[in-house]
Amino acid sequence: MNDSTLDPPGSIVVIGTTELGIEAALYGRFLGYDVTLVGGADAWADRPNVDVSAQRIGPTFRDDWFGRHWLNGRELAECWDLASPMLPDRSLSPLAFNAIAAQRGDEIPAALPVTIGEWIQDGLLAVTRSDLLRGRVWPNVMVTSVETVDVVDDADEDEEGDDDSGVSIPPDYLLQYHSVGDADDNSPESQQCECVIVAGLPVGSRGFTKPSADEYWLELAEIETSDAEEMLREGQRQIAAIYSQLMGREELDLYRPLRG
Repeated sequence: MNDSTLDPPGSIVVIGTTELGIEAALYGRFLGYDVTLVGGADAWADRPNVDVSAQRIGPTFRDDWFGRHWLNGRELAECWDLASPMLPDRSLSPLAFNAIAAQRGDEIPAALPVTIGEWIQDGLLAVTRSDLLRGRVWPNVMVTSVETVDVVDDADEDEEGDDDSGVSIPPDYLLQYHSVGDADDNSPESQQCECVIVAGLPVGSRGFTKPSADEYWLELAEIETSDAEEMLREGQRQIAAIYSQLMGREELDLYRPLRG
């Protein structure tokens, strides 16, 4: 990643309503960024009869990490009620658990997810409906193209129209969308943003390509491990590093336990 910074409330689109895409959007919202989360690509495995809004939440693409390490050639529907290969209290980040608890307003903690289906439906989907992300998540919005557009900052122009700030303004990204299935309420046809984070979308499943101007184009790298908890932890470390860089604060890490 480069040294470019973006202060809150800078605009960010996270592409991929995957487990780490949801986490990346939530982390950005905790920091005060203007974050939108979109499904990005229509390549999800079939699921059993669940809430329609959960059809494109979390895992799994047929060739993603979970498809290879969890399903072992089986359909997700076959594994829906099987025990999760993660400890329940490690299946979501502390930020995610806090977001769900704040949304529920319960004094008694909700039951932790113990099956794959509960992790998706009661965990990840619940995070997308929390106060921080409500109205910002469109699982049925697919990205068809991304291009860069120049930004004109009127505040930096003098009376003659010359830019005297001495600072080069990087271009924004313009994403074109297309909705599939049951269209999300108020989902846009296009969106302009300052930063894009791609999270967990296999390259072969994407209907878009990375633009040549990639100063603020960031991707979570796939983790080389067969352990589900370590995969999530490493993904969270990458998310923390991305936002630490964007804010120009080397030690920023919302996952680090607070000192007593």
